[in-house]
Amino acid sequence: MLSIIKLRLLRLRDDYVVFIFLTLMAFGLTAVFGVSFNTYRPAVLVVDEDKSDYSETFINELKINKEFNFEDSDMKNAAAYVEEDKVLAALIIYEGFEAGIKDGEKVSFGVIKIKDDTLILALEKMVSGIALKMAGAAKIADIASDFIHAEKPAVPRKEIRDSSYRNVMEAWKYKRPMEVASYVAETGMDRSYDGLKHSMIGFSLFFSMYTMVFGIGTILSDKQYKTWQRMLISPVSRASILGGSMIVAYIVGVIQISVLIIGGKYLLGIDWGSSIMGILMVAGSFVFTVTSMGLLLSGVVKTRGQLSSIAPVVLTSTSMLGGCMWPLEIVNSKPLLLLAELTPQKWAMQGMESIASKGMGFEAAIFPTVVLLTMGALFFAAGVKIVKFE
Repeated sequence: MLSIIKLRLLRLRDDYVVFIFLTLMAFGLTAVFGVSFNTYRPAVLVVDEDKSDYSETFINELKINKEFNFEDSDMKNAAAYVEEDKVLAALIIYEGFEAGIKDGEKVSFGVIKIKDDTLILALEKMVSGIALKMAGAAKIADIASDFIHAEKPAVPRKEIRDSSYRNVMEAWKYKRPMEVASYVAETGMDRSYDGLKHSMIGFSLFFSMYTMVFGIGTILSDKQYKTWQRMLISPVSRASILGGSMIVAYIVGVIQISVLIIGGKYLLGIDWGSSIMGILMVAGSFVFTVTSMGLLLSGVVKTRGQLSSIAPVVLTSTSMLGGCMWPLEIVNSKPLLLLAELTPQKWAMQGMESIASKGMGFEAAIFPTVVLLTMGALFFAAGVKIVKFE
């Protein structure tokens, strides 16, 4: 087996450029996508046709939000900027907004947009929430003014109402009369999303898979150049041939994914959480699973060219299903979520993100590792059987 390992390592001299290129691609795309996800704030123009104290308060409430960048504008410029796709949308506060809030009547807004997407839906939900908050404050102010005026008729009702409304809005802003906290069930950990970490983990897994699959795919090159047949008739056992090829592919995969994890920490400043051992354990089991998958693919196809054609399709599609490209939390389709359970990327993402992003410890890596090792064992058994009886 040592001779096979030495032979495989010597052949890596011809592929080191690909290794470096895929590693740099993972770093580059992580930096671009991760930073973009964390800092991107779509621009929204606000057209105030009411010009009242209430509309001014409403706009100030909008600008407190950190998800969108709200800017004042007029109708003409707002329509032009939306049409030219320079901003996400334009929000119109129609005349009569203040009267509608005070009288408890239906309040309408206008939205200029060129398409519907999740950002537009989030914007509309935010606008509706702020309007409801203001309407609730106005209702409380009415009740308070009626009560106080009945007790102290000398105090003007309007003065009481305005003062009550301001106090209620101030309470919402600073005292937080109602607060909602979100936790992960059974863990007590916050489910905060970190775009940079998700991109680092996802792209590290995605690009390292190519190295592992094509690393074990050297078997096909051996068959093409008749090296495989010469090894089979040599005193070296078939187990040594497959074992040596697997070990070298595994070592290369571990080195690459370790470089990406360490580089992410020191080059991109990524905090991998409280258990780096858990991260490495999940990564190591993932490398075994993908290497075994590569062995299976090498048994299914006949040539290196066929592997080069089918591997990108398999790796890209399963990475998309497994959540490497985007968080699975935004996926609502049950069939897609079911398919995601069958991909090794999903379990690797779950284990690594639980530690890096959700504050969990080593225990979060145990179950994903067991699942990955089970998948790897199944892939390995199927791959050995196909290659052996080819």
